[in-house]
Parts: sequence; C-alpha cells; structure tokens
Amino acid sequence: MLDRPFFISLLALNFLQFLWLFSYKKVLSLRETILMTIILVVQFLVGFLTDDHLVILLLIPLFILQFLFPARRIQNWLIPALFLSFENAIVLLSWLLTLDLWDILLIYHLISAEIYANYLNLFIFLQQFIFCLLLAYTNYLNKRFNITKTLHLLPKKYRFLAILLLFSLFFTFGLQQFSVLEGYSAPFFYSSFIIICFTAFLSWNILLVVKEQNEQQYITILNEKYEQEKERIERSNEFRHDYKQLLLSLTSYLEMDDTKKALTLLHTIIDYSNSLLTPNLYKTIALIHNPPIQGLLTNFLKRCLEIDIPIKITVTDTLTNIDMNIVDFIRCFSILLDNAYEAVQETNNQLIEIMITGDSQFVKVTVKNTYTEDKNVPFQSILQNNFSTKKNHQGKGLYILAKIINKYKKASYQVAKKDNRFIASYSVHKLTKQ
Repeated sequence: MLDRPFFISLLALNFLQFLWLFSYKKVLSLRETILMTIILVVQFLVGFLTDDHLVILLLIPLFILQFLFPARRIQNWLIPALFLSFENAIVLLSWLLTLDLWDILLIYHLISAEIYANYLNLFIFLQQFIFCLLLAYTNYLNKRFNITKTLHLLPKKYRFLAILLLFSLFFTFGLQQFSVLEGYSAPFFYSSFIIICFTAFLSWNILLVVKEQNEQQYITILNEKYEQEKERIERSNEFRHDYKQLLLSLTSYLEMDDTKKALTLLHTIIDYSNSLLTPNLYKTIALIHNPPIQGLLTNFLKRCLEIDIPIKITVTDTLTNIDMNIVDFIRCFSILLDNAYEAVQETNNQLIEIMITGDSQFVKVTVKNTYTEDKNVPFQSILQNNFSTKKNHQGKGLYILAKIINKYKKASYQVAKKDNRFIASYSVHKLTKQ
C-alpha cells in the first residue's frame, strides 16, 4: 500500500493542480491562489518529512479559504460550496479508478506484494493522467456553457442548499479519511460514492439552471430587438404616409419666404426621423458573447430609455477571453455606468457613449458622458475614498474601481475630461489561446 507521507503529498499535489488549472482566474484571484499554494506546498513537504497523519488537517484551512474568498466577493455561498465539492469529487474519482483500486487488490490478496510494487508507478501515472483528463473535461464544459461567468447571476443565493452541501461534504470527507487511516474499505467506498454522486447530481442540475439562465438572457435581448424593430417599422410607415405632406408644407413655407416656419418644420422632421435612423442598440449588445455583461448592458439601456437619456453603444470585441475575474469586471463596468447615469441627469445636454473595443492583447471599456462641471471640485479628488459631489452619496465608485484594477498587473484605468465630456475607461489583458 501507499505509505502515509506519499499519500498526503500526492493528495496535496492534486489540490495544487486543481487550484492553478481550474480555480485560478475563474474563482480565485492571484493573491488568493498564491496563499493557498503556500498551504499546499507546506503540506506536500511535511508529508515527506513526517509520518504524522495529522498533516492531513492542513486541508481544513485550505477548504475554509476556498470557501470564504469567493463567498465574500460574489455574496453567494452556493458557488464556493459547489466548487469545493466538485474539487473533491474529481480527486476522489481519479484515485478510485487507479491507486485505491490497486490498494484494494493488495488488501484482499488478489495480487502479490511484488506485483503491487512493480506496477505502483504505473498506477501513480494513471492517477495523474485521469485527473488531468477530468480537469480538461471540466474546463471544456465551463468554456462551452460559461458556467463560472453565469453562476453568480442566479436569482437566488441558495444558502440552505450551500450549508447542506458543505455539511455533506465535510461529513463524508471526514468519514473517508478515517476509513483510510484505519484501513476500512467499505466506509471509504460509501463516502466516496456519496461525494461523487451527490456532486454529479447537483452539478448537472446547476448546469441546467445556468443554461436556462443564458437562454433567458438571449431571449430577453431578442424580444427587445423585436420590439424596437417593430416600433421602428410603425414609425417608418407613419413617416412615409406623412412625408409627402411634410415636404409640400416645407415647399410652401420656402415659396412664401417664411424661413422661420420652414426651419421649425425642418427641425421637427429631423427630430421625428432620428428614431428611424438610430441603430438598434439591442442588436449591438447581442454582439457580446458574455451573458452577464449582456444582461448588465441590457438593464442599463432600459434605464436610460425610460427617462429618455440618449445613449450610443459601440462594440468591436465579444468579451469572451478577458483575463479578469468576471465579478470584478462587472463591478468596474457597473461603476462607470452608474456614474455616467447620475452625472447626465444634472445637465441639459444629456448623452452617454459606451465603447467596448479590443485588439489581440487587450480589451478596453470606455464610458463617456456629458456633465455639469463644478469649478470648486479639483479633478484629482474624484478618485479619493468617500469623495462625492452628490448629497447623501458614499462616493466610493471610482475609488473601488481603482482598487480593483490595481489587483491585476496587466490592467489599467484612465479618467479624463475633454470637450465637455467626462471619460472613464479601463483596459484588461486577454487570455492567451490554449
């Protein structure tokens, strides 16, 4: 059988692989990943230096941190609980099919100790191979269904389900470790079966919910596009019906040399036809292949249209491979949109421009808005904590934006004023294609 130090070290290596090959950037930031890496490296090294089975307890702070970090960021308990369960299920499954099976054959004397020792290295390799295959398949599913990008947008927090999942996970994991240390095979298989099957069942149902959420978001955008096109067609038909009469009236004013009435009528025609010439903004939003950001822009567009704030949206990047945690990206975007929305309401010349552009290395989000300049407010102070020009407003927006962006080495932000426009933007590095 595997000796205890090697067992603990190999287990730590599996968690380390899952941490960097899946959790990093999808669930955890760089600093959080490094902190947990230190815990696993300590466990890996101590596993070779001591035979004390209590070394396995180092996994407890690892699990606690893996739960607390994302739970604090996204204000959701189910997602980190699900990732903990999923992580353990993948590790258990790769062991059950390889090293655990090999150990059981030895325990029940179905193979000799000599055969066990001769082929042990092969089964260690197979464990790593199967574990990597499971990780690759997990990344494939995540990329195809945008699971990590959409989970945190689920309408409910599911705290009770998260608590139930955590209780089941720690109870069965404790039973499993006790079975391993005491050499009981039956409880080990029962506990492993519970973890794997329960995680698979819950993951499948969550996957269906996420898929439905993405489809609902897409349907919402299609409905908005349809309503906007329908309204445009109706206005176009009305305009076409009245167009000849409007031109005749305009010609009459010009023939009468009544330029004042002619100009008034001309401006009326231009204002009326603007809605026909305005591009379909929902169609522009649909170019983004990122459901959470689609939802953010769709809701913001509705808010602006409800109070007749003119808005322009330009999209040249699909936002499918940004090298930033999706929650942080949306928080930064939301801050820029909320600031622009509040600022334009204080000026008569209202306009908001949103641009999402990119190249092979970076994606850039820019939000421009008109504003009423306060001469008594220094420009440098707008990035300070608790600064705000509005009454009863916390004033943490741009300060939080700067704080989030500074966590990423290859991300940057800019704030400027130009031509009576307030311009705020941030750039994020793109993930390299694998």
